[in-house]
Amino acid sequence: MRGLLGLSVLLSLVSGSVVLANEIDGFRLGMPMAKARELAAEKKYTFGNPVKGDPNDRSVDYCLVKGGPCLGFCDSTLSSVTMARPSSINEVAGTIKEWKSIYGEPQVAPNIWYLQGKQYSSVQFNWFGDDNIQRDIAISQYEQGETQIAFGYSYIKHPCRH
Repeated sequence: MRGLLGLSVLLSLVSGSVVLANEIDGFRLGMPMAKARELAAEKKYTFGNPVKGDPNDRSVDYCLVKGGPCLGFCDSTLSSVTMARPSSINEVAGTIKEWKSIYGEPQVAPNIWYLQGKQYSSVQFNWFGDDNIQRDIAISQYEQGETQIAFGYSYIKHPCRH
């Protein structure tokens, strides 16, 4: 538990908001949609347009406008939360080292693809916990732009995941 507190403090200093083992900016896995909407309003975020992959799917994603995280709901329960922002190689290395000390070795998935002929590179680090929570760190860069880091938490097993 002490390591999680250290992680929260580290990330709060770097990002300005506390990130816990299943929470970003106060949005905690399992939170009802009504509570998430209330918290978003308190933080001056607005819900973006809903995104659904399949019309028959019971899950829906929203990115919170004005700098908030992206939220995924299964029915009306928060089942994933992700926050992306600019970063540095130093922060990325330190954060991955910290998470490895808490959660163990991650699965690593590098990707390169091209958008309109321009390279987009990313590396995804995934930890699959015995507590039914997948923890992710993704590092990405488009062309020669800024390095981005994204933190994410989601349920491994839930009713909307097939």
